Amino acid sequence: MNRVQVHDTLRADHRFQDGALPHVCGVRSFQILRANRAHPEYADGLGWTYNHAPMLVYAYDWYFCEYLSNPVDEHEVPGHTLLTRSRDGIEWESPQIAFPEVEADTTPYRGPKSPLLEKTMLTVPHQRMGFYLDHAGVLLVLSFYGIVHDRHMSMPCDGWGIGRAVRRVFPDGHLGDIYFLIFNEPAGFTRENTHLFPHYSQSGDPEFIQACEELLHNGAAMRQMYEEQRFDRSLFPNAGAEALSYYTARDGRMVGMYKKSLVSYSDDQGQTWTDPEKHMSIHTWSGKVWGQKTSDGRYALLYNPTFDGQHRWPIAAVTGEDGYAFHHLAAITQDMSPQRYGGLDKNLGPQYMRGIAECNVTRPDDPEIHLVYSNNKEDIWISHIPVPLNTQGAAEGSMTWEHGFPDGLGVYSPVWAPVRIRNDELVLQDRDPYDRATVEVALGDMLTGQVRADFRVMSVAEPGCITMELQDPAGRVVFRLFLKSNHTVYLLHDGRTEPFAQWAPGEDLHLLIEPDTACGRMRVRFGDLEKTLMYNASVNSLARFFIATKVRIPGLSTLDSCGKYGRREDILPACDLPAGLTEVRIQSICWKHTEPVSDT
Repeated sequence: MNRVQVHDTLRADHRFQDGALPHVCGVRSFQILRANRAHPEYADGLGWTYNHAPMLVYAYDWYFCEYLSNPVDEHEVPGHTLLTRSRDGIEWESPQIAFPEVEADTTPYRGPKSPLLEKTMLTVPHQRMGFYLDHAGVLLVLSFYGIVHDRHMSMPCDGWGIGRAVRRVFPDGHLGDIYFLIFNEPAGFTRENTHLFPHYSQSGDPEFIQACEELLHNGAAMRQMYEEQRFDRSLFPNAGAEALSYYTARDGRMVGMYKKSLVSYSDDQGQTWTDPEKHMSIHTWSGKVWGQKTSDGRYALLYNPTFDGQHRWPIAAVTGEDGYAFHHLAAITQDMSPQRYGGLDKNLGPQYMRGIAECNVTRPDDPEIHLVYSNNKEDIWISHIPVPLNTQGAAEGSMTWEHGFPDGLGVYSPVWAPVRIRNDELVLQDRDPYDRATVEVALGDMLTGQVRADFRVMSVAEPGCITMELQDPAGRVVFRLFLKSNHTVYLLHDGRTEPFAQWAPGEDLHLLIEPDTACGRMRVRFGDLEKTLMYNASVNSLARFFIATKVRIPGLSTLDSCGKYGRREDILPACDLPAGLTEVRIQSICWKHTEPVSDT
């Protein structure tokens, strides 16, 4: 019997945000929510800084993203679930509260008791599955109402919560009334004693009722609910595990992926499952794993490739042909902002990734994987990942922007450091004191060649610094050029940063780099100036041309950082207000491989 196995000897080096892994080409990542405690008008209007566990679906020609939110800490009372949507997966609407905090009567509660358990308590939502799209196109959004009375004895996902809530999402984005799909009877909550919301069967919407009943008979979709309702043996006759994602392998068998490298299988389309077993070739721990079939008929697993659950970076992918054997570990995320706010159990890094579940797929020929995740359990992101996944890029190309983001362009776009196309220019702006905008172009394993960029710098504000680099697959920098706020262009050479040229706001600028890896040197032309430099690192080939609005992100999380026992006060000062504007506008990026001129 086939078993999932990752056949890859490459390992992530977590001293680096991308794990020093090859990058998947053309990943475009956009921040959906930048949490803001002091100025919530810049964020969701609420000011809560624990935001986590996003879910994703595509319906009615919209992307919908649902996520959990608490004021400061994980599993903190109170909590609610938010919903936002986007036409293009780039610009997102202000979120609405999909499942609000409510006060529940805890009299029926049968779980572990503590002196902190009161007769009525505010609820804390939790969900391991967020959406269900039925065969008629009715979209449901779901959450689970949990109870947290003592952080040492209770969690909203411990099996002792109230029940699974559901409501309809209509094509215009408005939400129907809230109902319970399932009351958590093993925990003591029944239709008779729980009156927060009615049972779904009491709805006057027959399409909604039909969608709920279809969901209840979908074994794979229901299996995602195991953790919160683990004691319900009528739903789950055998053990499950945390955070199921699933896909149908090439042989028709369903594969279930969980946290902590656990895997189970189903031979009857998700109606019954084997007990989860450890598959140690999947090098991950407490972050989620996402698995899916891709539009090219292949398969991808996406996860944090580390056994260190406190430092969850990067998100990486492996791919395979049949849903069992996987290869070619490569980074999906490259940059990540530091944790800005304290809070309990706020693991660091991009994590808890979810794509569009197999039961919700409306575009089987979609040329991208769409993946939502949180960063540091405070910001929400989405990455659009081209299919097929590759790390090489093309040996020659010319990028302009008349038709949107071109294939092969990697984008990292925070809310306060957006990357957009305007007036046929690729515009990188940056007002974020603790993040940056970046783009990168895969160079197709270049040995000798030419890389050209035509651009204009409009402004540079401290600590901004427009930087352009040539990197190898592990991120070693052989070439770096800076444009600083003093209108001077600098080159990194022989361990020194030396002035090279001048720039003026709005002036057309032209950079040509001609690297020759065999002899470890390059010729650099900037306007009318020219200089020959040695490489700044020993490399075998060049992988990417990289542009950013800062040389590095201030306050970056390291392996010495810890988010588990964070203070309630802010960690980073002045993180709630935008900084001065850095802006660069790129007209084109061109590159090609050439034959070596010399091997000396």
